[in-house]
Amino acid sequence: MTDNAVVLNEHTTNEQAQAETHPACRFSIAPMLDWTDRHCRYFHRLLSGHTQLYTEMVTTGAIIHGKGDYLAYNEEEHPLVLQLGGSNPAELAHCAKLAQERGYDEVNINVGCPSDRVQNGRLVRA
Repeated sequence: MTDNAVVLNEHTTNEQAQAETHPACRFSIAPMLDWTDRHCRYFHRLLSGHTQLYTEMVTTGAIIHGKGDYLAYNEEEHPLVLQLGGSNPAELAHCAKLAQERGYDEVNINVGCPSDRVQNGRLVRA
């Protein structure tokens, strides 16, 4: 588990539970903006049943105000981590709660995306 991950579900509350539920989560597939959508993650899951998968970064604004369902995923994608971007603590907390309600295993707060689009504030927001 990463240091900046927020643990959400009962099966990820401690290292032992994590190891019992997802024994091979030592390997993760890093998200890539515009590539790691739910279809790509499902394909990755077909390749490996134990790899920890991450969503591409989703902004709090997209989740709160967007017209799409940015939290949608296939149950087969677990263990699954929502990568969340934003700067407002209240919005981050609200979106983390929504992720918990939707069944995500963890939330990863993105604080240093190297993408030029993100660094220059050009990330598409809702």
